[in-house]
Amino acid sequence: MSLPGQDKTSGLAACLMMLLILLAFTAHALFSPALSGQRLAAGFARFGDLQAAGVRESDLPLIAQGIAGYLRGEKEAPQVNILRHGVMQPAFSQRELEHMPDVKRLTDWGQLLWRFGLGLAGLLAALALRAWVIRDPGFFPLMGKSLLAAFLLFMAFLSGLFIWALMDFTGLFYQLHLWLFPNDLWQLNPAEHLMIQLMPEAFFMDYALSALRRMAWLLLALPLGAGLWFLPSRRAK
Repeated sequence: MSLPGQDKTSGLAACLMMLLILLAFTAHALFSPALSGQRLAAGFARFGDLQAAGVRESDLPLIAQGIAGYLRGEKEAPQVNILRHGVMQPAFSQRELEHMPDVKRLTDWGQLLWRFGLGLAGLLAALALRAWVIRDPGFFPLMGKSLLAAFLLFMAFLSGLFIWALMDFTGLFYQLHLWLFPNDLWQLNPAEHLMIQLMPEAFFMDYALSALRRMAWLLLALPLGAGLWFLPSRRAK
C-alpha cells in the first residue's frame, strides 16, 4: 500500500492520520500521570489541603496508589482505609466512588487512542520505508504538506484552549466536565469530599501545564520534520 504522490484524497487521508497521531500523543500526555501513584501523590502533597482533608502526608501515597491502581484496572475500586481526622475510616464517600467509573472511562479511552495512534505511526513508517525503497518522488513532499497541515490544525485547536484557559480557567474547567461526564457526580463538596480537597483547581491547572511541557518537544519537532520532507521538493522545482 502506498499513498500516490499528488493525490488529494491521499493527502487528506495522510493529514487525518497525522492529526489522529497528535491527538493520541495528547491523550497519552494527559492521562498517563493519572495512572502513576507517585505522580498523583506528589500533586496531592503540593496542592492538597491536608488540614481540611484531615489526612497525614504519609498516607498520600496509599491514597494515590488506590486511585492509580483502579484506573490501571488492577483494583475493583479506589477505596482505601486511612486515618482521617483521627479516625480510621474509608477515604472516599459513596458519591466519589460512583464518580470514578466515569474517570476510568476517560483514561481507558485515552489509552485506546494512544495505542491506535502508535499503530498509525507504525503504518506511516512502513509506507515511508516502502516509498524510499521504490524511490517514490511524490510521497515525502506529500507527507511534509500533510504533516504541516495537521500541525497547524492541531495548534489552532490547542491555542484556542490555551487562550480560553488564560482568560477563564475555571470556566474552561467547568465546561470540560459538562462535556466529558454524563452526570453531576463530579460536583464534589470541598468541605467534605477528599478527592476535591486533594485535587483542587490548582492541581488540575498544574496538571494541564505539565502535559504541555511533556508535549513541547513534539510541537517543536513537527514543523522541522515537515520542512525536512517538504523543502527538498521545493528546491527540486
